[in-house]
Amino acid sequence: MRLSHFEKLRPVCPVCRLNGRDAPLVLSVVEAEAHGDVASGILGCQACGSEFPIIDGMPIIVPEVRRFVQDNLFYLLARSDLTPAVESLLGDAAGPGSGLESIRQHVSSYAWDHWGDQDPVAFPPVPGGGVPGAVSRNLTQALDMLDDGLPDGPVLDIGCAAGRTVVDAAERLGRDVLGIDLSVPLARTGRQAVVGGQVDYGLRRIGLVYDRRTYPLSHGAEGRGDVWLCDALALPFTSGTFALAIGMNVVDCMRDPRAGLTEISRVLVDEGSAVLSVPFDWAGQVTPVEAWLGGHSQRSTHAGSPEAILDLLLSEGPLAAGSLRRTGSVGEAPWHVRLHDRSCMYYSAYLVVARKTVG
Repeated sequence: MRLSHFEKLRPVCPVCRLNGRDAPLVLSVVEAEAHGDVASGILGCQACGSEFPIIDGMPIIVPEVRRFVQDNLFYLLARSDLTPAVESLLGDAAGPGSGLESIRQHVSSYAWDHWGDQDPVAFPPVPGGGVPGAVSRNLTQALDMLDDGLPDGPVLDIGCAAGRTVVDAAERLGRDVLGIDLSVPLARTGRQAVVGGQVDYGLRRIGLVYDRRTYPLSHGAEGRGDVWLCDALALPFTSGTFALAIGMNVVDCMRDPRAGLTEISRVLVDEGSAVLSVPFDWAGQVTPVEAWLGGHSQRSTHAGSPEAILDLLLSEGPLAAGSLRRTGSVGEAPWHVRLHDRSCMYYSAYLVVARKTVG
């Protein structure tokens, strides 16, 4: 955890925040720190006594820390020093559907798209002509849709995954950017890229066969980026903290998208903006069907159209998600997910820009 980000953003206790109080967190224990970066320690709330661990440089600032740790213990304790041969053997032994395989497949897809363009070793052509950098191109198109001028303040990148959008936003806007995610493996990969300047992951070739990819990165974030583990539905920040919120393909990964948009609205400064891309690729195990933005209830007036429902959430009316209001035209951006050498999924992401209105 960069001390500079902690001091500037002044995170608050998410437990107290849910109870309507803004109680600042303090750095109560530092066990490993170097060059202004805390690798291991504890954040504490003096108001309610809650404690939040810092692991591998990532503070875990969520309302239910105990449950989060229990649910993610395998990922939190996963080793990062396995040699390629041993990791390959363990992967074969664990087999498909295992926790290890889930990590490797997930990280492979995201790390390849986020950082594959800097891989010094060529990889086979991807089916359909897919190339790395879809999320980066997605963000560029979304930022191009912003009206001129943003208020002063930092940037929040929600669902930052392997970290490319944190770096891209920091480079383009020249501001401090905080990336947050709830996936421990992806956040760890993202922080290694953003703060450590390198990637180290297994690129899936086929089946359970992975090729270890380790190489340094070249980017100009220059200390402006960091990655924390936080919940978008319970952001540990006071109202009006950020000038811009980025959400690339994350709204349809929230338990409650409307609540997530409302929370984004809360932490934005007046006239702050949000840029969002949504492929509307819902998963029932993540988002209950009744919370989906479209894709069901075709008998309603919106006929199950996700675009129409998102527009209602970002417009005046009873469904408005806080003070976020859509501005300008919408866009579409291609987005693809590489699964292995012979498989790639393609999406069309819906791009929208919203601004927090005043009054």
